[in-house]
Amino acid sequence: MTIFLLGTSGLVGSAVYSGLLQENPRPELITFTRRRLGLEGGLEKVSDLSDFKIQMHELTAELAFCALGTTIKKAKSRQTFEEIELNLPLRFATEARKHGVQSFHIITALGADASSSNFYLRTKGLLERDLRLLGFPSLHIYRPSLLVGDRQEFRLGERLSVALYQNLKGLYPKALGRYQPIEVSVLSRFILRKMKDYTPGLHIWENQAMISS
Repeated sequence: MTIFLLGTSGLVGSAVYSGLLQENPRPELITFTRRRLGLEGGLEKVSDLSDFKIQMHELTAELAFCALGTTIKKAKSRQTFEEIELNLPLRFATEARKHGVQSFHIITALGADASSSNFYLRTKGLLERDLRLLGFPSLHIYRPSLLVGDRQEFRLGERLSVALYQNLKGLYPKALGRYQPIEVSVLSRFILRKMKDYTPGLHIWENQAMISS
């Protein structure tokens, strides 16, 4: 099996990539990236990611996985954030579908909603909405809450939110249950299991379901 991957330099993407290397038989891994990552066991297609048609020329795959993501602070503008969180994944998915991908897997966010007044959640919701229109026989959408793991970059807001949850969960267990932070190791193992599931249709995996699986 051949897998297209986007976002393997991030926390979840790198964990999923490492997990795929342990599969037996090991799938053929093709990563699309802006800079060479030095990943073992796979092919890296390095470009500015502006044209996946060129990068995927003469390539085919059965499955694709997208873990691309950023923060508004890092993106520095809403326009750049939308390019990374919405436009790039859609271009990747659109071209992947043309190159044989039957099962598409993507990480969005807890609360993703195309009609949300929250810019971040609305962007994630729009991405989910548009992905459904591409006609993948099997589409898996993962909606995690806050991620807990050894992230290379420091995200103050993320750490403060996790700390706040830990302090309040005892007071409001039912109200805050769905927002429980999820370990990257738990999320990546769940995704790796679902990559073996080619059941047709739309599959939306909420945070609590992934934690308790």
